[in-house]
Amino acid sequence: SSRRRHTRYWRDWSSDVCSSDLHAFNSQGDVSAKHFHKIATEINLITAGKVLVNGELFNAGEGFVFAPGETCECVYLEDTYTLVIKTPSVRGDKYYV
Repeated sequence: SSRRRHTRYWRDWSSDVCSSDLHAFNSQGDVSAKHFHKIATEINLITAGKVLVNGELFNAGEGFVFAPGETCECVYLEDTYTLVIKTPSVRGDKYYV
């Protein structure tokens, strides 16, 4: 049996190993709520746009990783698409600061 399960969009998927949001979109001017994960590592690749992540600029083609316990806050300087992978996939493992 497959451990993969479908989520709300065909491009998104998750399993016990990891979950993915293949094209998370944020509009210019959006600010993400400051958060962290206790268990999951979050891997991000900017596929289009520009974003400030904890004050550091990332452009299309660049990526960043947050280990468990690291806090993340994003300010979107342009309309931005991001590939987001969290591993392992643990429901409820997002904590707001």
